[in-house]
Amino acid sequence: MTEIQQMHTQLTEALGCIEHLEHEIKNGTVLPRWQYFVVRPHRWRRQLSVKGRNMSVGQLVNTIRANRYTPEQGSDELDLPLAAIQEALTYYAENRGLIEMEACEERRRVSERGYPLEPKDRPR
Repeated sequence: MTEIQQMHTQLTEALGCIEHLEHEIKNGTVLPRWQYFVVRPHRWRRQLSVKGRNMSVGQLVNTIRANRYTPEQGSDELDLPLAAIQEALTYYAENRGLIEMEACEERRRVSERGYPLEPKDRPR
């Protein structure tokens, strides 16, 4: 499967999730589920963000994973309640397609502007 096909599949899944949620919201069947997250208006990004932080859920989870933190370590190091970390991991698992699609879109936009996506090799 090509990268474009993967992105198309991810986008289709994400849009399906969004349509389902919009339907539930319209019918009033959705109760606030996320205690530590908020919706932030953005031109193309739809994932939730951490309340009081300039950080999306995807960025939070990727920080935890990149540093190989346990949820408890992530809570301590990032000064967030353990419940916020656990909530982020749950949200990420349920919305992985959307988060990955947005990461691909962000890489595409950065690349279009001519910024390098990978660091250049340093001379030895």
